[in-house]
Amino acid sequence: MENIGGKNVPVVIATRNAVEQSSDVVSTLPTPDYIYVNDALPAKLKDGQKYIIDYNAYIELAAKGELPSENVFPIFPTPAIPFIGIVKSKVKFLVLKYGTPSEEFLACLKYHPEVVVVCVSSHQNKLAEQRALVHQMMIAGVENPVVFAQMYRFSTDESNENANEPSTKEQFQLAAAADMGALMIDGLTDGLWLMNNGNISQDDVEQTAFSILQAGRLRMVKTEYISCPGCGRTLYDLRTTIARIKEATKGMTGLKIGIMGCIVNGPGEMADADYGYVGAGPKKVSLYRKKVCVEKNIPEEDAVEHLLALIKNDQK
Repeated sequence: MENIGGKNVPVVIATRNAVEQSSDVVSTLPTPDYIYVNDALPAKLKDGQKYIIDYNAYIELAAKGELPSENVFPIFPTPAIPFIGIVKSKVKFLVLKYGTPSEEFLACLKYHPEVVVVCVSSHQNKLAEQRALVHQMMIAGVENPVVFAQMYRFSTDESNENANEPSTKEQFQLAAAADMGALMIDGLTDGLWLMNNGNISQDDVEQTAFSILQAGRLRMVKTEYISCPGCGRTLYDLRTTIARIKEATKGMTGLKIGIMGCIVNGPGEMADADYGYVGAGPKKVSLYRKKVCVEKNIPEEDAVEHLLALIKNDQK
């Protein structure tokens, strides 16, 4: 439906409060595909942005003829299933959890292919419960897209931060990745919706969703760097070079760049990268496109510029 499911990359849905809706969340990653705004739209909608609003507010706006955009879609809780049929929208969202009486929601999904399931769980084993709901849909022959949503409760308390333990942000990232990873590997994920009831920034929450999808190779949204740790065969300044390449390519999206210390293992270790930067000898570097060497024995001081020129020329 629309850009959800089928051969589309998984979408990211985000929840933003009134302040976040009225200002841009600063991020190097894309804007979420859909923004949930509770029961009130922001005063000014952003061009091209898709919004999700509570179904009762959607019905009220539609009745008054005040829906400001075709990019506004309703979301229904399970008790509101009877209202789905009377609302006209090209996409509708329905929040479901495993254990909901199947007769009602399966009949609804079969009759309304425009409904996207938002699969939630409060069970201790979230993964198993969310997988079970999708299996229930599969057995019934229902093919509606499924977005996995999860609420977390992580708050930063600097007075209790232990340098030897993961930070609060890292704990959130680990928990979300663990919950969503197996569902992605199973091929069940049409989208992610991460929420946190705490003081982790909304930007970090949204970046985590995009980063999890990239780690699962489902949606490439930023440049990825593959690097060896360096050894006695690394005959150029590896750490400084990595920093220079990351800074120079940070605005690029969807690339994989391999930065390797030597010619012995480098070509194999960066074989799935789009571009390779591989040490070739004392202060010499060779550049690769995929697995093919395109420039050999470039002086170290010129090699980063040669890499950038190669990438930019290919992008043309």
